[in-house]
Parts: sequence; structure tokens; C-alpha cells
Amino acid sequence: MHLPVLDNDIQKTQPNVDIWVPKWLDAKIKRVEGAGYRVVGPRKHSAVKICHYTKQDIRGEDVCYKCKFYGITSSRCLQLTPIFYGCSFNCNFCWRNLGFIMPPEGFQWDTPDEILDDAIRAQRELLMGFWGSDADKEKLAKAMEPKHVAISLSGEPCLYPYLPEFIDNIIKKRDMTAYLVTNGAHPEMVKKLIGHQPTNLYISVYGPDAETYQKTCMPNVPNPFPKVMESLSLMKHFACRTVVRFTMTKDFNFKEPEAYSKIISMAQPQCVEVKGYMNVGGARARLTAGNMPTHDEIIKFAEIIEKNTDYRIMNQKANSRVVLLQRQDMNLKPEEVMSDDAFSG
Repeated sequence: MHLPVLDNDIQKTQPNVDIWVPKWLDAKIKRVEGAGYRVVGPRKHSAVKICHYTKQDIRGEDVCYKCKFYGITSSRCLQLTPIFYGCSFNCNFCWRNLGFIMPPEGFQWDTPDEILDDAIRAQRELLMGFWGSDADKEKLAKAMEPKHVAISLSGEPCLYPYLPEFIDNIIKKRDMTAYLVTNGAHPEMVKKLIGHQPTNLYISVYGPDAETYQKTCMPNVPNPFPKVMESLSLMKHFACRTVVRFTMTKDFNFKEPEAYSKIISMAQPQCVEVKGYMNVGGARARLTAGNMPTHDEIIKFAEIIEKNTDYRIMNQKANSRVVLLQRQDMNLKPEEVMSDDAFSG
């Protein structure tokens, strides 16, 4: 695919200039807007949505487990995607409504500035309705200036060809943090990111072998498991916070903790999250509450990983059904995990 070189002069979109949106994309836009997304950018392939925990934090009710584990201020988190329609997987447990496709050849992409300017504007507009509610007005005022960008809303961000520049724009130009969640099926992009590192790099792992991946992920790309392993092998080259996350779903991939332990030992991330599938959103059309591991089951699974690796359990959040393990050579106390410089160096 031919991509133009990004600089300060190209692809500047003038106000009130209509850009043609293909019919297939327009249909997908209508679907996600019905689910509460705000589609952003002139070419309409990106989206934002106010996170459940952003709302909860503004109301003083709860925070995301990423606040408890890593210090993210939930009320100031901007949840977005640079490609809401495209993913290399159609995972059974995904809370999004599926139908993900790979980007068509020749697809026209927005620049990082076009996406981020519109995304921040949309976030502020979506938050305006909270002024008349029982919100913490001080938190709400700060929420109008988001500090964290969670590149995790929908789709696979590594399919966005300007992802390295996108991350640099967030961190270097806007002085925000960038939390990237990828399925790891695109090691060529992960390799590029070594020179353009996010604040947190999450690689989600959905099975210990190729057969489990096929059953669980229903991939749009052939044989993704070796590619995921290649991406994991690149983690040791990142100086940012690195996290491997296992999303565990009964009857699919909630098995063989010893096999997952071997993957951890190979990748050597700073942290590991063992998280249970939650029966919410679009996943309810495919799975049931019976596919959800209990929090106690997640803890026991994490304890087996702890016994088979040089990682130790550091924290947990029961209502998110997630346990955090940390590599032992980091030697951090639990209260230090939230510090700004806990994972530096």
C-alpha cells in the first residue's frame, strides 16, 4: 500500500470540506454510533467512546483497574481507536459487535493530528452532559483536558499505518500518555514501535497454541499464533512499561496455565494481567455468563503461573476479575506500582 510521507503541509483537511466515505464504511458507522461511539476524523475510520470507568470516576463511584495497577486517572482517560472497523481477529469474547474486516487495498487514512484534534473535541462534547448530573465538578473540569489516551476502544490499532507517528504525537506533541493494546498479530508494526514507544505496551494473548487461537479468535489472517509469538519476543526491546494480558474464557482458552507460563518466560514483560472474560456488550450474543471464570478461579490460575515463573502476584481487582503479576527482579512494593516512574529504566 502506498502511503504519503507525513509532514506539516500534507493532508491538511480544510473545515467544511466533504470527504467521500464508502458505503460499506457508512453502514459500519451507523452501527457503532448506535452503540454510543463518536466517529471522528474526516475519513471516518476512527472513534471515541466515554469509558464506563471514566463516568464512574467522574461520579466518585469507582475507577478502572488500570488506575489501581498503573496510576491512570480514569476521569482523564480518552478511549479511542484509529480503526474502529478493522481487526485481524473476531474474538468470541470481544465485547464489541463483531464483523471486523481487514482494511481494503488503497484505503485513505487520516493523519494523527486529524484524528487526535477531533477525538479530544468529541470527548469534551460527550462529557458536557455530565455538568447537569451528580458529577464531581472538579473532576469533570479536569476531564475536559484528557491526560491519558487508551488506544483500545475497538479494532486492531497496528493496522493503522501511521501508528508510530500517532504515538509520538500523543506523547511528544501533546504531553499525554499513550496506552496501546494490540493483539500482537502484526509484528512488523510492533518492531517499528521500538523507535516510537508508547507509555504502556499491552500485548493480549488469547491461547497457548495455534489451535486455541483458531477456535477463540476466528482470525481474519492465516495462522496468527507464530506472529503473536514474534511480537512477544520483541517486548524485551522496549523500555516502556510492558504488559502481557491473558483474557480467559471458559470452554475456549481457560486452560493449561503451565503453557501460558512458558509464553511469559519467553516474552519477559514487566507485568502480566490474568483477566476473566466479562459477559457484556456484543459478547452476550455469542457467549453466556457460564463462560466467565470467577475471580477466585482467576486467582488460582495466576497462582499456578506464579509457581512456574519468576513473577509474583502484586494486586487484584475483584469486580474486574483481574490479577496483576510483576516480574520479581523489579522488586517493587505494591504501593509503588502506581508511581509515575515505577517502570522506568
